[in-house]
Amino acid sequence: MKLLDVTNDGRYLYIHTDEGTRRQSLNWSGVAELEKQCREAIGQTIITSTWGDWDPSVWFQSIKVVGLETVTNTEPSPSLDNIDSSIPTGRIWETKDSQRIYGPPGTGKTTTLIETVVSAVQSGMKPEHIGYFAFTNVAADEARERISSESSVSASSFSNFSTLHSLATRIGGALGNALCNNENLDRFDSNIVFSEEWLKAGDSSTIVSRPFHPVLDLYSLRINTKAPFLDWTNSREDKARLVLEKFFNKKIDSSEVRQAASEYYKTYVAFKKANNLADYNDVIVNVVDPSFPDKNIPTFELLIIDEAQDLSALMWDFVEKLASKAKYTILAGDDDQAIMEAFGAAPKLFNQFPTTIPDQQLTESYRLPGNLKAFIDINFSNEIWAGLYPNRKAKSWTARQGSEEHGTIISHRLVEVKNGESRDLSAQQLNFDDVVRFVAKNSTEEWLIMAPTKATCRKFSAALKALNVPHFLQRRDVLSKSNRIQIQTVHTSKGMGCDNVVVLCDPKSRGDKFMFEQDRRLLYVALTRSKSRLITVGLSVLGVNQGERSYVAEPGEFDYVQKF
Repeated sequence: MKLLDVTNDGRYLYIHTDEGTRRQSLNWSGVAELEKQCREAIGQTIITSTWGDWDPSVWFQSIKVVGLETVTNTEPSPSLDNIDSSIPTGRIWETKDSQRIYGPPGTGKTTTLIETVVSAVQSGMKPEHIGYFAFTNVAADEARERISSESSVSASSFSNFSTLHSLATRIGGALGNALCNNENLDRFDSNIVFSEEWLKAGDSSTIVSRPFHPVLDLYSLRINTKAPFLDWTNSREDKARLVLEKFFNKKIDSSEVRQAASEYYKTYVAFKKANNLADYNDVIVNVVDPSFPDKNIPTFELLIIDEAQDLSALMWDFVEKLASKAKYTILAGDDDQAIMEAFGAAPKLFNQFPTTIPDQQLTESYRLPGNLKAFIDINFSNEIWAGLYPNRKAKSWTARQGSEEHGTIISHRLVEVKNGESRDLSAQQLNFDDVVRFVAKNSTEEWLIMAPTKATCRKFSAALKALNVPHFLQRRDVLSKSNRIQIQTVHTSKGMGCDNVVVLCDPKSRGDKFMFEQDRRLLYVALTRSKSRLITVGLSVLGVNQGERSYVAEPGEFDYVQKF
C-alpha cells in the first residue's frame, strides 16, 4: 500500500493509505518513534503489521518501506508459457520403471550413475532427454564433465544436469516473478546475515553467498519438512528475539517472540508480493501445487536423483511428479549418510519411495582398506544401526579388495612416564596440538581434517597458519593455493575420500560433542573418508570402540598401529 498522509487527533495516530486508514493509540509506549517512521515514509510503498488479536485492517503497530524502487533484481524468471526449450515435455511412455541404488562409503555410487548415462547415450539416447539432479550445481557439473570425457559427447549437450531447484525455476516455478536475491533480502531487512561459501577449493569463481536469519530459516525448515508447526527451541527464540527487536525497533518480551516472528514472516511475504519476487522455497512450493500446469513437468527418458537421502519432504513431492512422467528413474543415495536431517532432509522417504525394480546395493568400497573397515564394523554394525535408526536399510559391504594397504587408525601416542628411578612408556590420547604439529610436519601429504563445527575448523586453521602451513579452510585458500590440506566441516566433506584423515571432537567444544551425539551418522560419515590413515582426537567421550592397540612407536614419536 502507498502511504499518503499521517495525522494525529490527540487520541490516535492515523496513517492514510491508498488501501484505507489504520490507527494506533497515542498511549502506546512506542508511538513517538512509530510516528517519526511514518512521516519519513510518506509517498512510499509500505507494509503494516500488528500483533495479537488486533484487526490488521484497522490497527497497525509497525511499518516497513518496501518501495518497488528498492529492488535491483529486474530479471524475470521463466513464465509458465515460456519454459526452457531444452527440457523434454509432452511425451508419454508405455512402460515406466524405477530403481533405488544404495551406495555405502566409497562404493562408487557416482561412478555407477555416470556409467549408466554413458551406456544410455552410446545406445542412442539423446543427452537432453536425460535429467541428472545432484545436491549442488557443482556436483552436477562435475558429473557432466566426467560423462562428456567418457562418451565423447560435448558437456553442453547434457543440458538438464543441475539441482532440482534450478530445474523448478526453469519450468516456471517462480511463476514469472524475479528470483529474490541477496540485495533484495538486504533491502527487506538489513539484519539478515550473508555467509560466503566456496564450492570448490581455491576457486573464487564458485563463491556463493547464503543468507541466514533465525526466523526465515525456521519458516523455511517448516516448509521443507511440511510440518504443521514451527519447531521452536529456547535457543531459537533467543536468537529470533534479538533480530526481531532490531527489525521492529522495539523491545520484545520473551512471551511475544512467536507472535512477532509471525508478523515478521507476514511482512516478508508481503514484501515479496509487492515486489514480484519468488524465493528459494517458492519455486518448489509452486511446482508441487496441484494447480501447476501438468504440461510443464518434464518427461525425461532417464531421470537420476543423486544423494536422494538428503531431499526434504517437499522435494520428494517434486521427485514424485518427475518420476511419474519419466521412463526410467534411478534414486541413488545412502540413508546411513543422511546427515542433513537437521536441515529438513527426510531419509525415510528415500527408503519408502515405491519402485518397480529391486534395490541395488553396491558391495565393495574402493576407499576403505581392511583395518579401517573393521574399525567401522565394530562401531557401526547392522545391529548397532538398527538400535539407532529402526527404519534404516540393512547393508553388507566389504573393504577395498586386492590392496596391500591395510590402513592405520591413530588416537594415542607413546610418552615417557617417570616410575620411581625408571621411565616407562605410556599411551596417552592425542590432543589438538599433537595433531596440528603432525600435520605441519607432513604437510606435503594429502590431508582432510574435519570437525562438526566451523569453530573447531577455524581453530585448527589458525594453528596451522601460525606455523606458516598453507591449507584450505572451508575450501578457501589460506596462505597459498599450492597445498593438499583441506580443513572443513563434516557436512561439507560427504562424498570425499583422502589418504590421510583427521576427525576432531575438540574437548573444549560443547558443539562438537553435541553434534556427534545428536546424529551418529555424522560420525559415520567422518570416519569413512580415509583411504589409508585415520587420526582421531577426542572420540573417547563418544564411546567409540578403539579396538586392541599395538604400539610401534619410539618415545616422543607420534605413530602407532591398531590391530583387529
